[in-house]
Amino acid sequence: MDEEKKDHINLEGKKPQKENLVEVVWEEAEPEKSIAPKDEENREPAEVQQETIPLETIQEQLLTKTREASENFDKWLRLRAEFDNFKKRMQKEKAELLKFGNESLLKSLLPILDNLELAIDHGKDRKDSASLMEGVELILKQFLNTMEKFGVKPISVQGEVFDPEKHEAVSQAESDLGPNRVISEIQRGYFFHDRLLRPAKVVVSKERPEAKAEGN
Repeated sequence: MDEEKKDHINLEGKKPQKENLVEVVWEEAEPEKSIAPKDEENREPAEVQQETIPLETIQEQLLTKTREASENFDKWLRLRAEFDNFKKRMQKEKAELLKFGNESLLKSLLPILDNLELAIDHGKDRKDSASLMEGVELILKQFLNTMEKFGVKPISVQGEVFDPEKHEAVSQAESDLGPNRVISEIQRGYFFHDRLLRPAKVVVSKERPEAKAEGN
């Protein structure tokens, strides 16, 4: 009975022991390397077949490409020349537009200028309007100076040879100056820079009958 108690006491007095744990590590097996057959390892690359091109063919191709390059270069030169001409033409038109842009306006002012000159011509014989004529003459001078600043200049005609490029013959009259001479001016003409703005209306001389008879 006493031994059973001791055993019981010993069993109760024992401390519980920890269980021994075993850690198991699984290693993944490396994949097996494929072993190439010996005949594949020893196989040599296939030989490259080289195509032989005749020399004449190469020369013909070179001549063809050279001709095409020459033709393309000629086309480029022509296009460049056309573009340069177009550029110069546009610059010229732009310059002319700036230079002659006021042509229509200045031309419409010429009748006013004519009327001023006519008023002066008719008023010169009147003594009571001398001071008025001086004022009108001053206005006419200012008018002409302003027109000249914009490139408008009167055409000189008196005694010159008739020129259809700048003169318009209204009538003919006998004169000692000889034929085809401007003997009088009906309406003054004007240049606008180097362009004719309005031709001068003039009377042109012709030979006298006596001169023709003497010549015969």
